[in-house]
Amino acid sequence: MSEILGLEHVALRTDGPTLTMSVALGQSMAIVGPAGAGKTLLVRTLAGQERPAQGTVHLRGRAAVAGADAFPRRSKVQLLAKGAGSQAATEVFLATRLWDLRQTPVGELSPAQYAACELVEALVSDAEVVFIDGQLDLVDLWTLKSVMAFMRNQMSAGRTFVVATHRPDLVRQLDALIFVSDRQIRFAGTVEDLLRSGPPHTIDVMTEDAPAVRALVAPFQVRVQPIENGLRMEAPEGQEIAARLLLDGYGDVKYIVTRPPSIEEALQALL
Repeated sequence: MSEILGLEHVALRTDGPTLTMSVALGQSMAIVGPAGAGKTLLVRTLAGQERPAQGTVHLRGRAAVAGADAFPRRSKVQLLAKGAGSQAATEVFLATRLWDLRQTPVGELSPAQYAACELVEALVSDAEVVFIDGQLDLVDLWTLKSVMAFMRNQMSAGRTFVVATHRPDLVRQLDALIFVSDRQIRFAGTVEDLLRSGPPHTIDVMTEDAPAVRALVAPFQVRVQPIENGLRMEAPEGQEIAARLLLDGYGDVKYIVTRPPSIEEALQALL
């Protein structure tokens, strides 16, 4: 796939770590981080509206930023798609659940509907890359579902989306993510990369009140990390046999459940 967005030693601070990566046509990327971490600054930098403190951003196509242009609150919703083809406007109004509100002044909409309005102009544009800075965090669940379905259809046709968000469930639906904190890029990669580098798996051992097993488990500490073809268990010195016995169902162990870290836990571990 052709590169549409390239980062070459990019940083948001002159003293910050740099990032080199490539985003292809049809891919999607989340920008994640605490409030005030620099997500909007990174969106504007990738969209060509700001210069990076270090490095170079290569944007090899037309870009649109959701909510970049203010619109009068007396304007009717239908004017947000002015100039767009009728089919494109219809698809976007249906995706944003604004179809029945086309004749409604923007100022009369709810905050969630207003956030959906901010998506319209960028989504109906012919831009190859669409930047969404937080609007998907503000729309309701039903609008989020329909907009994401629209975006997936657009990505299959080669359109790229960069989304700043606080929502872990949204991050999971995108191809890659960049985590920023204190205007520094702390992590870049896929969700699988994030989980692999995050907190260890937890192990729940289900057993009845058996003193022998409890004595075995009491000092038991194990770190479990995913690897390419399975899991790697790391036990402190002297506990390797204990780990093996537990996994083999020692004593009255009924079953053992391992739980991978959630995206929330992996993101929190980056701070």
